[in-house]
Amino acid sequence: MNYEQLIEELREEMLQLVNTKCDALLQMYRSGELRTDMKDTIRESSLITVSPAELKGKRPLAVQFAPGEWIETPTWRKVAQKILQTCNEQPDIHERFMEMCGKVAGCWRTILGSSPEEMDVPIKVDEELYFEGKFDTEAMLNMLEKKVLEPAGVDYSSIKIRYMAKGQEAAKNIEHAPEQDTLEHEEQEQHAPVQTM
Repeated sequence: MNYEQLIEELREEMLQLVNTKCDALLQMYRSGELRTDMKDTIRESSLITVSPAELKGKRPLAVQFAPGEWIETPTWRKVAQKILQTCNEQPDIHERFMEMCGKVAGCWRTILGSSPEEMDVPIKVDEELYFEGKFDTEAMLNMLEKKVLEPAGVDYSSIKIRYMAKGQEAAKNIEHAPEQDTLEHEEQEQHAPVQTM
């Protein structure tokens, strides 16, 4: 792992965030509607540099592989599914994933398996390849990175995630919390036997 490159990527992300915020503030100032109740802000982070704990409570929007198009992913389970499916398209990674089936386990259940029956919320990656999706955001992304991608030798440094981050004022608003809708939607998905794209 090239730490200098990671630090430079982090610097680039932080500068992009500062520029986006400043541009938005300048635009609001010039239009005369300078307000302090900015609701939601869209952020982009590299999967390798962002902490899964930092993404907890955020709403995913899309995922990008290398410099390319953004693929819509409205839930964290869809993010995990799209990342695994895209990595699985590479024959050598597919072979490693298949070798890992049934051997990757969490504390109580299989994380990467060949059958949906051995999981609580199976996410279909490929025929006879499923990822356990019954985790909160932080735990699922940790499992994805530490128990599947890294052991399989996947270089996920170019994968970016676009997500909605709540503004400070919006966090105070108890009328309606959009992340609750996302969690409720994901809870409903738990009752579906298998997720497919």
